[in-house]
Amino acid sequence: MYRKEIIYVGLHQNGSRLGTAGFLKVENVDAQSKLFLKLQNIPHAINGRFPVRIYNGTDWKEIEGAAVENGCGLWEARIDGGLEKVRLQIILPDGYLIEGQSKAAEQNVPSYRERTPEAGEAPRMERMSEAQEAPRMERIPEAEKLPYREQKKEQMTAQHHEWRPEQKSASLDRQRAESCTAAKLPDRNRLQPACVKEDKWEQILSSYEQIHPYGDERVYVKIEPKDFIILPSQYQHLVNNSFLLHGFYNYRYVILGKEGDYYLGVPGVFYQREKMVALMFGFEAFECEDGVAEEGKFGYYLRKVEL
Repeated sequence: MYRKEIIYVGLHQNGSRLGTAGFLKVENVDAQSKLFLKLQNIPHAINGRFPVRIYNGTDWKEIEGAAVENGCGLWEARIDGGLEKVRLQIILPDGYLIEGQSKAAEQNVPSYRERTPEAGEAPRMERMSEAQEAPRMERIPEAEKLPYREQKKEQMTAQHHEWRPEQKSASLDRQRAESCTAAKLPDRNRLQPACVKEDKWEQILSSYEQIHPYGDERVYVKIEPKDFIILPSQYQHLVNNSFLLHGFYNYRYVILGKEGDYYLGVPGVFYQREKMVALMFGFEAFECEDGVAEEGKFGYYLRKVEL
């Protein structure tokens, strides 16, 4: 039996409704429910991945996190059993709440944190302490080997604040010229250049560790977000790109290469859901060693850049 319902969700702050925040589509096919959530109008200061809480008419269930970036987000999941009387909640920082419910949902539903077990029933959900009530970031399932560590983002920004686009830095050539004469050891991914080259890409090749990520003749270099100074100003915002940061903190590098155009790559494992998140964050392609993107295969999520 097929049944579909569209549930419009609202954005609230400290108990007051601010407006619409998107919709949740619920499709029930036989004994399985497919959920698709599209978010919009979220404050742009809120970025990350947050747990999705679903009430199915009898109990609350917390599901993997929904990614939010630049005021919008996408999320989907499949749940065994047909869902009716659905209610959804996503708790965000600074008192914001995303909430929506089906027309058939009960009005007096206990909140996720306040539910208490009935007589003789084992507790299903413990009451959260004040320390736990702040929204937490959700990990991507271990099988995908891409743990999401959004809490590192602020550390990254603070550690490498000198690379923000609004701050002026010395040119690449000047920095490389100084590195030729300075008596300093190179970074672990960086090689000491013998001289400054006129061609910028040749200069980069001589300054960073070279790799062949696809096992062929194509040459890329390993870099870190702090090295984004080599990119034009319109790409400096990538130092705060959540998808790039979670790949970097998992593998400790990203790649830059030239194949006619220039490509910036984030290492990761291919999954359809991860591909959707990557696309939302601007990484429109995936490339692996044999060129065939399959579930569970390691490779790189790519986007075009300029030098």
